[in-house]
Formats: sequence, C-alpha cells, structure tokens
Amino acid sequence: MKVLKWLLCIVVVAWAGQYLLALMVPNLMMETIYTFGASENDYNQLVVAPVPDETSRSVVRPSPDLLYASCIYNLKGGPLSIEAPVPARYWSMQFYQMNTDNYASVTNQRGEKNRAGSRVNITLISQQDNPADYEGEVIQSPTERGIVLLRVSAIGDRTEQQAALEASSCSSI
Repeated sequence: MKVLKWLLCIVVVAWAGQYLLALMVPNLMMETIYTFGASENDYNQLVVAPVPDETSRSVVRPSPDLLYASCIYNLKGGPLSIEAPVPARYWSMQFYQMNTDNYASVTNQRGEKNRAGSRVNITLISQQDNPADYEGEVIQSPTERGIVLLRVSAIGDRTEQQAALEASSCSSI
C-alpha cells in the first residue's frame, strides 16, 4: 500500500510539473528573444536578417527558402506604424504576443492575393487604445510587448523580395 501511495504521488507531481513547464516555457522563450533582440537593436525598429544558412539561429530553425525581418515592439510609448511593400511571391507579416501566440497575420496568400503589388500600412495599438481613433488597417495587440515577423520567399531570384523587406518599416507614431 505504501508503494502505491508513492507511485500515485510521483504521477501527480510529474503531471503537475509538466503542466507548469508547458505554461512557462513559451513565456520564458519570448522573454529571452525579447531581451536578446533589444540588446542587439532598439525596440520598435524593423531589422532585416541576413540570408539564413545552416548556422543561422536568430530565427529558430530558419528556412533557407525564406528571408526574414522582425520588429520587437513595445507599445508603452504609443502605437506603431508598420509599412511594407507586398511582392508578388510569398509574403507574410505575423504578430506574436509574449506567450508565443500568433494573434494576427497579413499575407498575400489565399483570400489576400489582391495585396500583391500594394503597400500594407498597419497601425498597431495596445489594448487601452480605441481602434476607432485610427484610420486604415488597425491591429490591436493583446499585450504591450511582442514581435512582428515578416517573411518572404527566397526561392530563385530574390531581388524583389529582398527590396520589399528593406523598404519595410516599423516605427512609433
């Protein structure tokens, strides 16, 4: 009977431990990325990453078929303006909150193919801001801090895609 109680205790502690770990890891991961990224560059600034290769680790397991740019944002000082030309080939802008949840995306795929050849202008606001106070496309962040990740196709001639990333911006309003 004593062994059964110990086994039950071990199972309960292991289950609770893995559950707590699953809740904590995404937040710890984003805090690490946020802190590291902020030490390399300022907040609210778009940074175009070099073309990834097998040694690249600024993006976890980067694809050699994609080019990346990111903006580590902090909305404490107010909303952000995020602008980007949209090339014809694959392009996406993903918004992540501090627990790694992707809460919004803009792309030129599927129902948004009409974006190709246009310029996206997004106002990123905090939960305290009223979306009706802003014109155009407005995205409300569920957290004050987070990361915006731009990805474009790097297959074949990537001149247009690289130029699109370099012409993109993320800045305080």
